[in-house]
Amino acid sequence: MPVVGESQAVHPDNPLFEEGPARAHWFARHAKSLIFVIVALAVAGSYLAFTIPIAVFPQTNFPHVIIGIDNGVMPIGQMLVTITRPVEEAVNSVLGLQEVRSVTSRGSAEIDLYFDWHHDMVETLQRVDAALAQVRSSLPSTATITSNRLTFASYPILGYSITSNAESLSQIWELATYTVKPRLNRVAGVSSIRILGGQAPEFQITPRPGDLLRAGITVTDLLDAVGRTNLIQSPGLIERRHQLFLGLVSGQVQTPQALAAITVTNSPSGVPIHIGDVATVESSTEPVYTTVTADGHPAVLLEISRQRDSNTVQVATAVHAEVQALATQLPPDIHLEPYYDQSDLVTPAIDSVRDAVLLGIVLASI
Repeated sequence: MPVVGESQAVHPDNPLFEEGPARAHWFARHAKSLIFVIVALAVAGSYLAFTIPIAVFPQTNFPHVIIGIDNGVMPIGQMLVTITRPVEEAVNSVLGLQEVRSVTSRGSAEIDLYFDWHHDMVETLQRVDAALAQVRSSLPSTATITSNRLTFASYPILGYSITSNAESLSQIWELATYTVKPRLNRVAGVSSIRILGGQAPEFQITPRPGDLLRAGITVTDLLDAVGRTNLIQSPGLIERRHQLFLGLVSGQVQTPQALAAITVTNSPSGVPIHIGDVATVESSTEPVYTTVTADGHPAVLLEISRQRDSNTVQVATAVHAEVQALATQLPPDIHLEPYYDQSDLVTPAIDSVRDAVLLGIVLASI
């Protein structure tokens, strides 16, 4: 006599058949696929953890371009008519421009351009520069125009102060400009370095009105004489012994005496008239309107900004290493010290995330 119960237990059409392996948990049936997905996500996360830029703020492409204009001490009304308005009219043709705002003050102006969020700001900045190039010839030759995109990378990530008990502010400024800044500019990831404070050396020419009147010379003639003389030019290539040499003729002045010896014009009798004949030339410094101190001493500050896609921690570490190497070559009375380091904010945050991930792995494993 056949056993009915046994034949029904293995029959595919019997509902009891679903009690077997086919009713295993969904995760157990797709274990290999899930493990592959988890491993792939872990590998991708590990790769991104070592490649994505590390900074305090995320990468944000703000639709904002800032145009800065500097023209000495030109009056506000003249700045508005001769510079600000022509620039505003020139940039109005840039594709995607939604709003223009400007602030004009004595000798300077700031123009803010706002665009749509969907525009490529790298290409937009190139269009703004092209519009500025078209209007540049109609602006005063003394005006300096800069244009930049607004990004978080525009803000400095490092700050160093240079002080000395023996050197003057002019000497500290020269050291920062011609020694420290070029060395730090070569560090990978550094975008720009801004120097604050100090006294930039210059030569001051003080015309004597009586002598100018007798010689028939104007202040403009003095400026033109300095401009066409104080330069370096190449007369061309010199061939000698089957070799070509690039010739350079330097007319740059290094002392007040050399500047005073520049010829302005000739008198009706053919006698050269020099700058020193109608003006007093002496060493001086640029006017200082802002006082910068560090630890209670007059100082020169270096503000270091990173490139947009660079790693804040790596750039800061490389700059610190370069500063340590540079410190051994500076005079002993020069003190180069950091006063701001954005990586101090990033590193603890990274450590906190790392600890949270490791703790989560341990708890999930348990």
